[in-house]
Amino acid sequence: MKKILNNFTIESATIISYFDDIVNFVLKNEKDILDFFKLEKLPQKFNIIIMNYDDFKDVQIKAYGKVIDYVRGITNGSTNTIMILTIEDQLKYTTHKNATLDDTLKMILHEVVHACNSVVAKFYYQTAWLQEGLATNLANQNYSLMDLSECDFELLKNDFMNYGKYNYAFAYTIVNFILNNYDKEIVYKLITDSNYLRDNDNRLFEEAKQHMLNEKLSKR
Repeated sequence: MKKILNNFTIESATIISYFDDIVNFVLKNEKDILDFFKLEKLPQKFNIIIMNYDDFKDVQIKAYGKVIDYVRGITNGSTNTIMILTIEDQLKYTTHKNATLDDTLKMILHEVVHACNSVVAKFYYQTAWLQEGLATNLANQNYSLMDLSECDFELLKNDFMNYGKYNYAFAYTIVNFILNNYDKEIVYKLITDSNYLRDNDNRLFEEAKQHMLNEKLSKR
């Protein structure tokens, strides 16, 4: 199964009933993501590959040196590839035991955000929290806003993948604050200028933490 679009090629080695749903969802949402990153189109097509578990496991080991049981999508900006685990194998082999088509489509959009992000900015481990926070927010994934007083921001910055179960939720919360309180030009500078981000990340975290505290106090 294969479909060639303007910015993406979508393919699956196995027949899946929701292939057209994926194609239509990417078509419907790609422009908003491209616009956010000030891109008219991707300079090179990204290949979205829907994989079975055995193939996806090999991709994880190559990317991370191990299998991470909650990972079900990986974007490689060097090879212009987005690799997605089938819903059937998400249910069997990952922690996503309630995986649905809806949250899988949002997860694919999450990876599309990463693809666009990789065009405008280099990846650094200390900026992973921003990139994951952008992806979860722009894909409208269902994360709850967290109490950031519980977040070790230095650890979140320096070891995002091994931080623990709340890494994505903390990143979502911080970036949600940034998106709602800073104009687009500043957000774009944070994304594209790693030095500017490093100069301001602790301040932004403290502002987001104080904002969450104020929200909590106002509800008492």
